[in-house]
Amino acid sequence: MSLINAIMPGIKYFRAALLTAMVGSQVLSTASACVTDCSIEVNFTGNYTDETCNVIIDNAGNDAVISLPQRATRLLKQNGSETGSTPFDITLKDCPASRTVSVFFNSSFSSADTATGNLLNTTGANFAQHVQIRLRKENNSQVIIDDAITGQDYIISSAADPLTHRFTASYYANGDSTVTAGKVHAAAGVELVYK
Repeated sequence: MSLINAIMPGIKYFRAALLTAMVGSQVLSTASACVTDCSIEVNFTGNYTDETCNVIIDNAGNDAVISLPQRATRLLKQNGSETGSTPFDITLKDCPASRTVSVFFNSSFSSADTATGNLLNTTGANFAQHVQIRLRKENNSQVIIDDAITGQDYIISSAADPLTHRFTASYYANGDSTVTAGKVHAAAGVELVYK
């Protein structure tokens, strides 16, 4: 019986505190034009969050390894098949009070398939082919990699109590009867959007 062996290490988070963009400037055309007033007008726009949440994955800190079980390749014969669903929790604590924070996953550490919205498996010898990792949020809907709109909303109370939601990771067949036995390895960044 062929088996798929999987590990999904390195889930991390990113804190987005300040986004700054230069939106306009005035440029002088020649050096001789600058006689008395040599100032250049520069405007900045951005969003600043005075506090950020601390992320805890499976009660073990902001870095975790989610180990999926071994499964036979026959369970992934049909395109779109899923197996090996493995739950993990993400807790937000020390968040700004009375805010909504959306948690989603990005492809900072592994590539993503834009057609399926899944993480791609590492390529090379000993790695399974045509298998991906699909992530789902608490209501079982898919969290599409790099898509903040599909994230899990955390509604932070006025007391800013810690809040936990459950996610799952599973194997996903990308193609009919083509999944091969081997290792599966993917990593995702956890990103927070403060609303």
